[in-house]
Amino acid sequence: MKTLEKEHGPDKQAYFSLQELAIRWRCSRPTVYNRLRSMGAQVLDFAAPGKKGKKAVSAAVVSQIESKKTKRLA
Repeated sequence: MKTLEKEHGPDKQAYFSLQELAIRWRCSRPTVYNRLRSMGAQVLDFAAPGKKGKKAVSAAVVSQIESKKTKRLA
């Protein structure tokens, strides 16, 4: 079974799910929520208002967050 990363390459994916970001950033899903909230990121939400549903974050937002949080070791 192919994964999206193998099928489209690591940087060719247009959107990431919260679970994919947790794996990519090596953290828990609640930490992903906190990081997105602290950066003011916009999330694509497929659920009706007040309901649980799938959420997706654009690859452009992910790369902005990663570039802002990347630090040089001293």
